[in-house]
Amino acid sequence: MRKIFLLIITVLTVICPAITSRGADNIAVVNLEKIFREYYKSSIAEQFIRQRTEAVRTYLTQMQTQLNALRGEARTLGTNAINPALNDADRLKARDAAAEAVRKVKAKEAEIELYIQESSRDIRAIETQKRNEIMTDINAAVKRRATMYGISFVFDCSGKSLNNQPTLLYYPSSKDLTGFIIQDLNRNAIKPKTESKAK
Repeated sequence: MRKIFLLIITVLTVICPAITSRGADNIAVVNLEKIFREYYKSSIAEQFIRQRTEAVRTYLTQMQTQLNALRGEARTLGTNAINPALNDADRLKARDAAAEAVRKVKAKEAEIELYIQESSRDIRAIETQKRNEIMTDINAAVKRRATMYGISFVFDCSGKSLNNQPTLLYYPSSKDLTGFIIQDLNRNAIKPKTESKAK
């Protein structure tokens, strides 16, 4: 434990002078949550994921309808299999058909379960991919602005500590690059076409 403490002190001794040598001019902050939320690609990704999720939900509804029909058929055949009004041959035929219907029910249930697992995994993978792509853009924009202003350290002011308090308790608003980053990221956003005024 003492070795770890000494290591931390050593690291801080090296880092702190580097941070304070140029004063506050060497430090900036960004609200990463706000940037992520207001970046136009975030809404595009959210819409894509929503459409994908809706397609999965629609297909699941169709499969559930098919499953309900199979269950109804299995119940009917099962009832016929023990119907005393039928002769032995018809009851035997109904029993075989009921067994096949039960097999189809179980197969459909397994198909639905597998589809839920695979589609959930696919959607999570898409979410991760889209988030990584967006964060790559954001990090590049932050780096460009930091390089432009000669800033060595950029901190995220949207984070919360373990007791749900801001990790950065105070910073001058002049050191907040959030607006600039959002502006840079949205510069290439496609603007909606405005209708021309009637002549």
